[in-house]
Amino acid sequence: MNGQSSPNVPFPSWVNSDNTITHHGFKITTRKLPILKAEPIERMTTTLGIAPPEMIFGDNLASIEHLASGWSIVFDALHALERVDKTGTSMLQVVHSKEWQSTREKRHGGITEVVKPFDWSYSTDYKGTERSKSPLLQPSDSPIPLELLKRPDPIIFFDEVMLYEDEMADNGITTLSCKVRVMPARLLLLCRFFMRLDGVMVRIRDTRVYIEFITGEIIREYTAREDKYEAVRQKLAMKGRDVPAQLRDPNNLVDILPVIDKTVEQIMIPSSLVRIPTNQRLISTSNSSAAQIIPDTLRAPPRASPSTPPAASTSTSKPPQPQPHKSEAVPPPSKFVAEVRKLAPSITEPYIAYGICEKLIKECANQANYSIPQRYEKNGVVPTTADGQDLALGLTPTFNNWAQVTFLHMYILTVRLRAFPPSVAPTWRQHLLDHFFYTAEDRMVRDHNVASRMIRNKYLKDLFTQWRGVLAAYDEGLVKGDAVLATALWRNVFDGKEDVDLRGLAEVVSYMRGVLKGLEGMDDEEVGKGDVVFGNPGTQRKVVEVRSRMMDALPKEMNPGPPKR
Repeated sequence: MNGQSSPNVPFPSWVNSDNTITHHGFKITTRKLPILKAEPIERMTTTLGIAPPEMIFGDNLASIEHLASGWSIVFDALHALERVDKTGTSMLQVVHSKEWQSTREKRHGGITEVVKPFDWSYSTDYKGTERSKSPLLQPSDSPIPLELLKRPDPIIFFDEVMLYEDEMADNGITTLSCKVRVMPARLLLLCRFFMRLDGVMVRIRDTRVYIEFITGEIIREYTAREDKYEAVRQKLAMKGRDVPAQLRDPNNLVDILPVIDKTVEQIMIPSSLVRIPTNQRLISTSNSSAAQIIPDTLRAPPRASPSTPPAASTSTSKPPQPQPHKSEAVPPPSKFVAEVRKLAPSITEPYIAYGICEKLIKECANQANYSIPQRYEKNGVVPTTADGQDLALGLTPTFNNWAQVTFLHMYILTVRLRAFPPSVAPTWRQHLLDHFFYTAEDRMVRDHNVASRMIRNKYLKDLFTQWRGVLAAYDEGLVKGDAVLATALWRNVFDGKEDVDLRGLAEVVSYMRGVLKGLEGMDDEEVGKGDVVFGNPGTQRKVVEVRSRMMDALPKEMNPGPPKR
């Protein structure tokens, strides 16, 4: 009645609620259902021996299973709450706990039954429920390779699952949730417990499960952090941040909380059980040296080391000299990587595209590069234009103009990348755009001192809107002719100024046509190596000054005559 269901009506069954993906022999599953109703909560209370949190998602879970070996790990609320201290020895001794317990009293006919003491913050050191027919995770010194996770690899699966939450009688917050992210070559699951008891303590306990699909390596890393509430508040205040807002988000707190416990465990799935699809077999395992090279050649370069793009397409080192016995010689790296790329395109292409597009975007950005030396001088005054934009030294005077010139060259490359095979073209175009935004944000911080992330994000959103407009305008110009293309360039690159140099505008139009023609003559492999070098529109002046025969048909008063030397 009135749109409300009976409290005894069961929630939707979990049978059809699983969100599942199987990748390289690993089955990743998440399940998200509503909060438990009264009857399941009563059963859970009996099982646990304690009152559960206010919001308990008892049917939710996140799990990873390796189908061939039988190894699996599951994260759910019941097993997490089983790790909560039920003796009361770990209970935070504050007056708020008494207030909280009073809300958990059961009253039956005037008789009050008070729950027994326990850790009412529901703090848990839960690391997941592991099952395996073979040995389980073992202690290790190998940390999770964070640099691999910082790369903007394509995400083929992502989900977030809440397991439980409690507001601690309005005196803070305690939550347990899971996030899982699956990329072509690896996976990361984060199970995070977050507790903030106002005026007392802030606590974060993270369990990360990392899997490298190709090698079958599984790493579980558990980290416990906590500090007194006042100490955390002072650290945030010293950084000039909005303290109340920062205290609500564990992502803002994790780096300032000291680590009090950390463990790392590892297991390797036997190589015979590591599943690589038939059309993605890399190389015969009889060559042990080559087999050891495979994992590294499939890894994209760290963003912090732009000078080391993937060996797959940018290596300039000479092939090794032939060995005395050719049958024992290792194939030259360039041939080996080319073979890997040929046999495993779905794995290698995103990483190759990432590295080459980083190289291409540098070439695009250099066409209108500029510097502001006054920014680094003591008491230096940065010159500005009439409308307040920083005036730089170099080819283009402002950040906005630099962005538009870079967009122009990005567009030229985008047109060529559209001709790549449909299965890989979107990946290349996306990496090209992503690298532009990395470069633009770095320039905002380095050259224009834009320290606020919120302000940078606003500018980046504006740039994305401009990019979409550029794509539409230049596409129309290419189809409808040079006059329409010149109009688009005038609006974007030349800012719609009435005193624009028309011959200079015509040179840019001719330059665009010429570069597009040149790229059309290059095959995909050449473009995919990133060896693209742009020229100077000024070289098109002689072409522009050639008198068109169509001008002879104009009335005398409209005929400008031959160009002035």
